Amino acid sequence: MDPTTAVIVSTVIAKTCTLLALWIRLRWRARLEQQWQRYLLQVTEAVAQDGQVELDDRDGEGHRLHVKISSAPVPGEDQAA
Repeated sequence: MDPTTAVIVSTVIAKTCTLLALWIRLRWRARLEQQWQRYLLQVTEAVAQDGQVELDDRDGEGHRLHVKISSAPVPGEDQAA
């Protein structure tokens, strides 16, 4: 194998490995986002019909998610707790 061919082959292999690594990271991130979405849907479905959910979402690699859940009082239920 002459040197020119070796340089071309190694460049193609390096670019392919870089693209593969980016693709794997993108799939991992997409699955993580899907898990977050499923979790948030479960939380909002668990809230009573008259309840409220407030989301304070921050990202940009800061990863802050503040969730405040408040529900309407149920008639006849003890409110001392």
